[in-house]
Amino acid sequence: MLGQLVQTETKDGVRLDGFLSIPAESSAANRNRSAWIVTHGVNGNFYGSNLLKSVAERLNCLGYPVLLANTRGHDICSFNNGTVPMRIGSQFENLAHCQFDFDAWGRYVQSLGLELLGVAAHSLGAVKACFWAATSEMVIDRLIAISPPRLNTQLLLGDSNRAVVFGQHLGLAKSLCDQGKPDEVIKVRFPLPNWVSAATFLDKYGSDRKYDYLEKIERIRAKVLWIFGGSEVRTGSINFLNADIYLRSEIERSSMFCQSVEVIDGADHSYREKREELADCIEQWDREID
Repeated sequence: MLGQLVQTETKDGVRLDGFLSIPAESSAANRNRSAWIVTHGVNGNFYGSNLLKSVAERLNCLGYPVLLANTRGHDICSFNNGTVPMRIGSQFENLAHCQFDFDAWGRYVQSLGLELLGVAAHSLGAVKACFWAATSEMVIDRLIAISPPRLNTQLLLGDSNRAVVFGQHLGLAKSLCDQGKPDEVIKVRFPLPNWVSAATFLDKYGSDRKYDYLEKIERIRAKVLWIFGGSEVRTGSINFLNADIYLRSEIERSSMFCQSVEVIDGADHSYREKREELADCIEQWDREID
């Protein structure tokens, strides 16, 4: 992909960096004013993921301008170089603030004279994209949610093997916040081994169903492609297990026929050895809904 480094700033003063690639005029010229934002999951960034690169390259080949974009949750820990000094990164993010990030990138795309057609996001990035699409005044036509985990407190507490550990993590995080130490970083083992601040752990995993995409699905006005790896929905952890079945049931119950669910056989959460199949799935969906 050829392109250029770009940046924008959110309304609360966070600088975000990205990479913009605009295909040649000869490539699907009738589409080249409609752009996609492609973004990362937890601890990730716009330049470090081969998975996101493969998605972005395929969208580019279909004639779409593509913006590979950081959110404020990029990398494990970083320091904001924007107007307002603050620690950012996955250790310190509040997921609801993704609204500022997507709004800023959406405005940036529009400032180039492009239409923001859709967002494609992986893992926690897909959770954020769903939350934003369900709550933002900015309307997109399409959303590709690749392996979003379900962030649902009661669901996670129902894990027969990890409920005790998860409860301990929640208790510690709440205690630290109550002591006025929300930014103290703790080591957690479930649902994702990581180092994270007490406040961020409570926000992600202790907010009941606030970020559970199944609770937001009817409020998403875009056409949605949900993609999961076969191994994560059949034998994965509780926040992925049978996610495709629950989604299809909810889509059918609510008569949301603009949403579809695909499972890539043999794929894990990172789609190792299955990147081509992932890109093919996206291309087929794109052609079908045109």
